[in-house]
Amino acid sequence: MKKILSIIAFAFVSFFAFSQNNIPKILSERERADVIDELLEDKMTNVLPKLMRKEGIDMWVIISREYNEDPVMKTMLPAVWLSARRRTIMVFFDNGKEALERYAIARYDVGNLLKGEWDLNTNPDQWDALMKTIKEKNPKKIGLNFSKYYAHADGLTYTEQKEFMDKLPAEFHNKVVSASNLAVNWLETRTE
Repeated sequence: MKKILSIIAFAFVSFFAFSQNNIPKILSERERADVIDELLEDKMTNVLPKLMRKEGIDMWVIISREYNEDPVMKTMLPAVWLSARRRTIMVFFDNGKEALERYAIARYDVGNLLKGEWDLNTNPDQWDALMKTIKEKNPKKIGLNFSKYYAHADGLTYTEQKEFMDKLPAEFHNKVVSASNLAVNWLETRTE
C-alpha cells in the first residue's frame, strides 16, 4: 500500500510540475478582444485593399440589421460587439491611395475601425446619408453581399437590397455587382 501511495504521490507531483511549465498563458477576455481587434485592423489595412483591387471593386457596401446579421459583417465587428446595431452600414472605398476610406453609415463609430458618418441633423434618413456618400465618391463598381453560389457571401437580405436599389440613383444601378469574391476571400484570408 505504501508503494502505491508513493507512486501516486510521485505521479501527482510530476504531473503538477510538468503541467505548470507547459501551460500557455491564457489571456483575459479584454486581452483577447484587443488581439482580435488588432488582427481585424490589420486585415482592413493590409488585406482588404488588395482584395478590392484584385476584384476591381472600388466600393464595398455591407448592410445588416440587428438580429439578422450578414455573416461577413459578423467578422468585421469589434470583438466586444456581438451584432449589428439597428441597421449598420459599412462602406469601404478605394480612392486609389494606399489606405481605404472606411465609414459606418450609422449614428455611432464601429469601435475604432470605422468612423460614424450619419448625421441625423443633416440627413434624418439613413439611406439618404448612404446615397450622399455614394454620390460624393462616385465609384466605378459597388459591391454588395449577394451570391448565387456562396451562402456566406449572400448575407444581404431581400428587403435591404430592395430599399438600397430603390434609393440608389439610376446612374449607379449598372455599377452594382456581387461582392461574393470579396466576402469569401475575406472570410478565408489569414494574416501571418
